Amino acid sequence: MFSVDLYFSFRSPYSYFILPRVLELRDVYGVNINFKLVYPLAIREPHFFQGKNAFTYFIPKIFDYFSQAKKLGMKFKAPKPDPINQNILTGKISNNQPLIFDLCHLGQSMCNKNLGIEFAYEISNSIFGGKKDWHKDNHLFSICAKLGVDLEEIRNFSKINEKEIIKEIENNQNEQLSIGHHGVPLTVYKDMFFFGQDRFNELIDELKKDGLNYP
Repeated sequence: MFSVDLYFSFRSPYSYFILPRVLELRDVYGVNINFKLVYPLAIREPHFFQGKNAFTYFIPKIFDYFSQAKKLGMKFKAPKPDPINQNILTGKISNNQPLIFDLCHLGQSMCNKNLGIEFAYEISNSIFGGKKDWHKDNHLFSICAKLGVDLEEIRNFSKINEKEIIKEIENNQNEQLSIGHHGVPLTVYKDMFFFGQDRFNELIDELKKDGLNYP
């Protein structure tokens, strides 16, 4: 069986953009997907945003998000709220992060139930697809119920096993760095990595060389 690793962040629109194609690889073409959740770059490497502001970084990025979404036939809306508390005018990342850790730990708990990529698909479509207040319990409850999981049960699991969950995410991050890149989405096949949703076709080319029946 073909096997591909996917390193993913809940704050990354590009991670959102690649998910439907990765799921198609798994569900239609039988490729095993090892879903690897990492904290957003703003948490892992906050220094990355030093000197970046609305004009030098965020506004050009937003234009590209809309452009890529249009090419892919996907929705894109600015998240309400952003999973990361950050001033896009200055690039400054707040010390107060009320959403991202709970979201990531919930996501990693879903990974432990072999539902990580399914949860990522649902929550990413909410975050970047225009769902206001995607973080509220009523919406999270609906997502979990759709996946056959009780929100309170998985949340309690996250709290009880928080140290182990943090270690699992950090292990994913260390693996990612050892491969040779810190960005997401990052797909890995054999000893080759492909950074960005726009390199998906290069991944497919390598899989096809090894016999994947993909059009």
